[in-house]
Amino acid sequence: MEQELLVTVVGKLRNRLHKLLKQRYADEAEMKLTVEEFILLNMIGAKTDQILQNISIATGKNKSVVMRMIDSLERKGLVKRTVNPDDRRENFLSITDKGESVVSQYHEIEMRLSDELLDGIPEDRINVFFEVIREISKKL
Repeated sequence: MEQELLVTVVGKLRNRLHKLLKQRYADEAEMKLTVEEFILLNMIGAKTDQILQNISIATGKNKSVVMRMIDSLERKGLVKRTVNPDDRRENFLSITDKGESVVSQYHEIEMRLSDELLDGIPEDRINVFFEVIREISKKL
């Protein structure tokens, strides 16, 4: 019974956070991206020269969905494709300077939201919360 409660509570929290984050991105960001586009842009920025297939596997989305998101990010000037010289059928993906700036801005939005949500909660309780989250994550 407790596991169902945990899954339900975490699921509801995730949905509410996703909705709030989506609204904050829309309200505060200069460049408008979906949450999924930002996650993808952040992944590409974290490791340059990503290959579509690797991103598809990492996100759990099929290649056509990821390709549409990459097309959108490329049209916005946030990522660039480079043909793999060893296999011309593959493209490497890397983040542009403009993309880096957008990632930075979105991280600032996330930091402000985190600060707001944690404001007024004693630091020791916050530490316990994150410790429990890490322990649960390890089990997954």
